[in-house]
Amino acid sequence: MSENILVLEIRSISTPLQHIARLKPGTYIIGRDPSCDIVISDPYVSRRHAKIFYRDNRWYIEDLGSKNGTYVNSEDIRDKGAVELEMGMSIVVGLTTIIVKGFEQS
Repeated sequence: MSENILVLEIRSISTPLQHIARLKPGTYIIGRDPSCDIVISDPYVSRRHAKIFYRDNRWYIEDLGSKNGTYVNSEDIRDKGAVELEMGMSIVVGLTTIIVKGFEQS
């Protein structure tokens, strides 16, 4: 059985290296809090900033009421609900950029 794996490139101010994340279908919380699934040590990222989730064979991102907002392709998505992710999209949380690199089948 194949899964639709989301591939993200995370470039954070907290590290000079970029990180590649491969997410299997599920729900992932992005934030500063150590209990988050994707922890970003960025002072402008809220403790629980946004969530990325898989529903109906598609990936989405939703802001969780963050103080500084979540930007998808330069658009603030606070109060907009779930936004579908597509290859090449740029997500900015605080001073951290997350690029949707693509989707893989496992």
